[in-house]
Amino acid sequence: MDFLFDIQTLIATYGYIGIFVVVFLESGIFFALPGDSLLFTAGILAAAGFLKILYVIPLIFVATFFGGIVGYYVGSYIEKLRKYRFFAKFLKKEHIDKTHIFMEKYGNLAVVAGRFVPIVRTFVPIVAGVASMDFKKYLKYNLIGSIVWSTSVTLVGFFLGRIFPNIKDQLHWLLIGVVVISILPMIFSFLKKDKSAEVEAK
Repeated sequence: MDFLFDIQTLIATYGYIGIFVVVFLESGIFFALPGDSLLFTAGILAAAGFLKILYVIPLIFVATFFGGIVGYYVGSYIEKLRKYRFFAKFLKKEHIDKTHIFMEKYGNLAVVAGRFVPIVRTFVPIVAGVASMDFKKYLKYNLIGSIVWSTSVTLVGFFLGRIFPNIKDQLHWLLIGVVVISILPMIFSFLKKDKSAEVEAK
């Protein structure tokens, strides 16, 4: 999904506002936007002097945190739609119940670790809302996840940019690497699930 955007052009054209809007939307509303690669690029460009790292990290944190809150409320609203017959056909009670059980069991970890996985990052807040995860608990782990993700990924880009000043000239290849690394958990999860299904079948 990250390749739908020229991230450098996005940052050069819209600056801090562009970064904020994209991260906010990708953190709980719309998944087809750059996430890890945007943070990584912002860090590298900050190292090159195009952005201020002291502005970038707090900006990304705020966008991530509040994007997650909006995603939670979107999920809560989706769950309420079940009272209407049309939506009840799609939002079946058994699916909602399973979602609730999953969030009760893995919710804390999912909210924090989900920040590092594309697509999952967008949908975990929504799922937390659908499952009616305790809001105070969700806020706590959304805060932790937002701080860790916004700081770590951006600083990796920043320090790489400091160590290798010409790295921005190879940004395209670096972003491919970032995208591949970020989707590895999804690939491993799929392969594990596929292997389990195969064992069950045997």
